[in-house]
Amino acid sequence: MKLIYYGVSEEEEPFIQRWSFLHKIPVTIRKEQISKETIEYAKGHDGICLYPSVDMRENETFYRMLSNYGMKQLSIKSTGIDGVNLEWAKKYHLQVTNVPAYSPTSVGHFAVMAILMLARNIPMRMHTDDQLVRKTAIGDEIQDIKVGIIGTGRIGKVVAQTIVAMGGTVLAYSRTQDKGLASLVSYLSLEDVVSQADILSIHIPLTKESVHLFDDELFAKMKPTAKILNTARGKIIDTKALIRWLEHSEGGCMLDTLEDEEKYFQVGQEQNPFYQDLMAYPNVFITPHIAYYTQLAVKEIAETALNNARDILESGASMNTISL
Repeated sequence: MKLIYYGVSEEEEPFIQRWSFLHKIPVTIRKEQISKETIEYAKGHDGICLYPSVDMRENETFYRMLSNYGMKQLSIKSTGIDGVNLEWAKKYHLQVTNVPAYSPTSVGHFAVMAILMLARNIPMRMHTDDQLVRKTAIGDEIQDIKVGIIGTGRIGKVVAQTIVAMGGTVLAYSRTQDKGLASLVSYLSLEDVVSQADILSIHIPLTKESVHLFDDELFAKMKPTAKILNTARGKIIDTKALIRWLEHSEGGCMLDTLEDEEKYFQVGQEQNPFYQDLMAYPNVFITPHIAYYTQLAVKEIAETALNNARDILESGASMNTISL
């Protein structure tokens, strides 16, 4: 058995090498993401781990070529699989796996940090070092505001528990209510959470139903002074609607993920038109998709992706297989 792992960062590499040594399975490390120019490196390998490129979502040739190379699986090194065309994967008999769970505190604690920053208006003052603005930077303490959490899965639950432990009030919306949170948070409808929260934090997956969930209609329900945080997926927010809301908002937003960001991972988000439009507003603060980026999370993602590939090749099944 021989695997190839695309898009390897310096931080991932030692974890992949250690896994390869412990399991005595050779792993070819490629720094580049998979593309039309790099797919040929997969030839001669039995399994593949990767983050799907934009081309892969739109070009059937990738799936045909990998099948011709003898591949039987696609181990996606992320939770989201929206970059994979599942119809083509099924057509070419490629089993798809993902990393459904990794350190929930990585994103969860980043979100709590961001919520505290938003409460104190710090992101809105990052564009200037003029100390005179401190008189306009007065913020709120966590016990004096309502935090709305959209999605109380593994990550949203960490955020809710931490905010409550700090004395905050949490309003929550989730398709499935967590019984363990029932005594800590107030579960409401999406509209009620959005309309009552001072800070909104998004923690839901990207699905057909959640694409552009935050549109003009939902933004119109927010308080004029409300702030929004997105550490989930960029397309959950309709960026054009967000910009229209920013035009008259007294609040602002903090974004760790942008709409269409996957198109610009190799060249930088500065090339993303949405990034350029958003950065024109002083009440916007953008971080480069780093909410998850801790040593523990990177380790767990790499090891799970490799385990998934190995399991498919050895037994034909993985606990993290996506139904096609």
